[in-house]
Amino acid sequence: WYQRRVRGSQEIVEDVAHQRYFMSVPFISWIMAHELWWDWLVFLIALVIQLWLLKEWQDVSWVVRSNNETKVAPHMMECYQQDKNFTGVCPSEGFYFTIVCLGTVHLLACIFLALSYFLSNYHRICLKVNPNKRMLITWHSFYHFYLLSLLICSCLGIWSDGILYCFHLFHIATLFDLLGRVIRGATKHADQLLVCVPFAAIIAYIYAIVYFGAFRNMFDKTKMEYCDTLGRCLVTVLKNSLRPSAGGHNYSWTNRRDFKDLWIRLIIDASFWILFTVIGLNVVTSLILDGFRQLKAERERALKDMTTLCTICGLTKDHLNTNGISWATHVEREHNIWSYITFFHYLQEHDGRFSAVENEVLQKFQKADPSFLPSGRCISMDTKLGLEDKKMRKAGREYC
Repeated sequence: WYQRRVRGSQEIVEDVAHQRYFMSVPFISWIMAHELWWDWLVFLIALVIQLWLLKEWQDVSWVVRSNNETKVAPHMMECYQQDKNFTGVCPSEGFYFTIVCLGTVHLLACIFLALSYFLSNYHRICLKVNPNKRMLITWHSFYHFYLLSLLICSCLGIWSDGILYCFHLFHIATLFDLLGRVIRGATKHADQLLVCVPFAAIIAYIYAIVYFGAFRNMFDKTKMEYCDTLGRCLVTVLKNSLRPSAGGHNYSWTNRRDFKDLWIRLIIDASFWILFTVIGLNVVTSLILDGFRQLKAERERALKDMTTLCTICGLTKDHLNTNGISWATHVEREHNIWSYITFFHYLQEHDGRFSAVENEVLQKFQKADPSFLPSGRCISMDTKLGLEDKKMRKAGREYC
């Protein structure tokens, strides 16, 4: 436990040294210091562009037919006269200029956001996970691909009439911790959830074989039910599997009017409902709920450790209070974690001579040896025990 704390302190000291190095460069420090600005700009500009599209995107033929020609804007009439079945964007004057201006600012905000992230964390990006270093970030982290997607969509958004900026609305999840926790909880067991996908596909494929082999004449093509080939039958089954129904696939069953057909349909629909709806969906739901429970337990455990356990000496809040020592005084004055971090950083950065104690602490700190930490001890505790020991000796002498 203490060794993990020392290794964590080493990572914090390395991170502080890295941040100080880049903060000494004016332009880079300005980019890194305003990372929150870039986060909000990426989202707000995308939101403004989408609101602008809500105003501009209209069905030209519908606008002309539902209004008198005198009430239709000139640019709409021009598009309608060129093509009466016009389906694209019929922009008003200044539309493209607005998109280019907002898109340029948005692209700069995305670039600054990516720069701020990688300049702050590039020393922690590694090729593989190291269990001894918890602050490392793997190169294939989801957030790296997310930043790359932000940049690509921002570049292409200008040439797509602002369509691709709708992707940047998802950035709101990074601005509010609650939304971030919801996403982390839902994707906590992402690997197990992905395993459910081929399982569902296998079930759908088995039912496609059954339908194609014995019931392909029951499908109604006028309702987009196709089973001419096994491939088409599989696509139809997959489409209807994702559609809410009364428990089964809910097909038309044309040319099936006998009572015995009802038993066949009952068996097929009931088996599908048990396998796909009851078992499959409940497994997915339980995995998602379990992810939320794990995140809640981790959060509560971390909060409990921060509020009831001293990081330096390992003494609990109850133990200190029982011995008449204030918990707030202990963690703020005696064993302030940031005072220790500052001391470790001083030892790492100082070029002058060290005292014997400082030299020993530095050597042990570099080796992640926690023996220099006051394990289970503090000045207040030692002072109180010393006074009690003196009182006991004095009382013993008086008794004698």
